[in-house]
Amino acid sequence: MMKVLYTLTCLLMLGISGYGYTGHEGFYVEVKEINEQHALETMRVPDVDIKVYTPEMKALEVGFTDEELCSMTDYGKHKGSVSRLTYEEAAEDADLIFRVLKNCYGAYFYFGGDKVFERAKENILSDCKAAGENLSVGILRESFKRNLGFVKDGHFWIDNGPILAKAVYYSNEEMIFLKDEKGYYTGQDGKRNYVSLVDDSDEVENYMKRSINDEGMLVYRLGMLSADEREMVEVVFDNRTEEFVLEPPKFEINTDNSTYYSDYEVSGIPVIAICSFMYEQNGSRFVRSAETVRNSKISILDMRGNSGGMSKYVTDWLDIYDPVLSEYASGNIYVHRRSRAANYLTYKNLEKYLSNEETERLLSNYRSGSNGWEIKEASAFVRSENNNFLFVLVDSRTFSAGEWLIAALRNKDNVIFVGTNSGGGLMSDNAIKIVLPNSKINIQCGTGLGFYYDDTVFTEETGFSPDIWVNTDAMQHTLNLIAYYGL
Repeated sequence: MMKVLYTLTCLLMLGISGYGYTGHEGFYVEVKEINEQHALETMRVPDVDIKVYTPEMKALEVGFTDEELCSMTDYGKHKGSVSRLTYEEAAEDADLIFRVLKNCYGAYFYFGGDKVFERAKENILSDCKAAGENLSVGILRESFKRNLGFVKDGHFWIDNGPILAKAVYYSNEEMIFLKDEKGYYTGQDGKRNYVSLVDDSDEVENYMKRSINDEGMLVYRLGMLSADEREMVEVVFDNRTEEFVLEPPKFEINTDNSTYYSDYEVSGIPVIAICSFMYEQNGSRFVRSAETVRNSKISILDMRGNSGGMSKYVTDWLDIYDPVLSEYASGNIYVHRRSRAANYLTYKNLEKYLSNEETERLLSNYRSGSNGWEIKEASAFVRSENNNFLFVLVDSRTFSAGEWLIAALRNKDNVIFVGTNSGGGLMSDNAIKIVLPNSKINIQCGTGLGFYYDDTVFTEETGFSPDIWVNTDAMQHTLNLIAYYGL
């Protein structure tokens, strides 16, 4: 509390010139900068020769017997039921997982194809042989994770978790910083005390994140993304060196299916909250909300905790909100791997969410279809103008289809993202979920392969960065900002 009072006192003594704007003008300066940054990002699309990653396949090959496919379909039902394995059992499971990847995985050739994956399989079998009579499920699981660590895909999971190390946002929410033409500063004894180094780096801007103070004013806070836990950061000022405590975000966990979707108003501002695209009733209600958002001067879309689901609800919503954006949801290039085995495994994974028509299509393709690739390309992302304001709340649990929506909305002016980095799940999907019959290890992978922005904008490790970083209550801070600037 004393630190907050001290900071406010310093602001009053220093005045609010530079960054830390009190009126409309300053806010619109920041919005202009955000729009320009997003416009620049739309030009940063990867130069990809998609033919390299989509070679011809044997048109009718399934790659498995019916019995083998059926043996892998009890995903998530046997956790902890097996501990010890024989080498033969481990080898059988290894053979199955690598055949699933070879015959179904959309990014198989992107990550090196047969040469790379066969080497990983050999290393796993070597680990199992070396374990001898001590071979366990744990040893096999860890060997899978270690030897498949080159698969940088947020949807590729082994036993209910990604093998890819995800970046977490660590920040200090106590001290606020302002900015002028000389740099970032705090107030001390009525003077501006400028930051010269953070973590021994003079690239101070990398650690200063645009944020919102408790009153709703735009300020800066110390923050960084890191795959390793961070507890402190050292800051060198003009006249002192100080260490600041860093903390990760705090999440509210929602487990109530009935509240996956909600809409309400706060002080006349419509709020749309959707934390899953898996369920038809919630998805349909979300699609209808696009009309409200499109016609509102200011609205809030709460995507925190949205783990994804059916992308259909995203594109249907965009078709109403702004049809120009619909084609950008699936990226600059998006590939779907069509394979007979994948059709069956996808059906078994998503059966309860599928229509009768979709179920019949998948099973028909499994029985008598052919293997191939479906490729969609958008020549370039284009900006869409907007006279209204849409604040989109995101966090590291915003993932997959949730990020499809983020990707598209970044192409529209005056769409401002508030919160922390998203989850990092655009490359593929989770259409395929299997369990290895002997070890009962769960494996998840996808049939898609997407290319969106270059790695200065998005990676599977870091997700998308927000425009305004808030790791506490993004909703309340956004409402405070709207009130503070009189929007």
